[in-house]
Amino acid sequence: MLPLAEEIVKSGNHIFEHSRVVEIEEDDAYTAVTDGGYKVRAPKVILATHYPFLNKEGFYFARIYVERDYIVAIRAEEKYPGGMYINAENPARSMRNQVDKDGELILIIGENHKAGQGVDTINHYHALIDYAHQNFTVKDIPYRWSTQDCMTLDGIPYVGHYTSDTPNLYVATGFNKWGMTNAIASSVILKDLIVKGKSHWEQVYSPSRKTTASSIGKFIIENANVAEKLIAGKLSPLPEDINLNPGEANVLKIDSKRVGAYKDEDGKIYVVNTTCTHLGCELNWNSAERSWDCPCHGSRFSYTGDVIEGPANKPLKSENTNIFERVATDKF
Repeated sequence: MLPLAEEIVKSGNHIFEHSRVVEIEEDDAYTAVTDGGYKVRAPKVILATHYPFLNKEGFYFARIYVERDYIVAIRAEEKYPGGMYINAENPARSMRNQVDKDGELILIIGENHKAGQGVDTINHYHALIDYAHQNFTVKDIPYRWSTQDCMTLDGIPYVGHYTSDTPNLYVATGFNKWGMTNAIASSVILKDLIVKGKSHWEQVYSPSRKTTASSIGKFIIENANVAEKLIAGKLSPLPEDINLNPGEANVLKIDSKRVGAYKDEDGKIYVVNTTCTHLGCELNWNSAERSWDCPCHGSRFSYTGDVIEGPANKPLKSENTNIFERVATDKF
């Protein structure tokens, strides 16, 4: 990526880092507005923001769902035979290798679930570690991480005009966990659309393509799940007092308000409003990554309330920690 970035700068263009776009304004051109208040005008705009954040246009929030996967990187006594592998049964597992300065790593991937809906997410890492021990003589597990991707209703990415009514606004999303391949395909399609006005693959990848019967069924299932999580989050009973150990978090009710409280390793408590700033679903605690995750559309926030993953682009509101500390002190 660095050589590409250098060529962009050499050609007289600019790259702005740490500049989250939160709004797109339209008049005779487009204006991208950042969370810092800065504006960039352009005749054409591509939204390659992982999950599209414009809600009114395209209704992508109703046509995309988000899945998470977990990865552990192990060092083993055995030499990896080479290649990339995936099993045909459940639970799904895939493997490949990677070499770093200390030698060979074997990457084991799996434990997928809808974002914000994993139960006690730290257990997903434990399951992969158990699988590693079953198949290799494990010497060390130096790394582990998780990631998420946007899934489309028919398994084909949405690449092209954001809607049929936005000829100069483009999108690339829904890579369905095949990011390297689909990113390259998207770049070719978008280049052709912008430079030539058409692409050989335009109709296949078009976000406005015709809906199949299977896609309609998937649409109903996924949006029913969103409705279920939205209602459950609003109506589930909550305790009014809790006790937290360092590194733990929970949801409670204070003054009729749903809040999430996290206690760090030093005993400091962080309290945030757990209503997602995207479309208002209630967040769940992710114990593996120590984040607040949305079960509806996949937004993620740090325990301080900062946005980690979209489509949300506004942070959570911090609540008065003194309120929680008073409750904790009174009860415990």
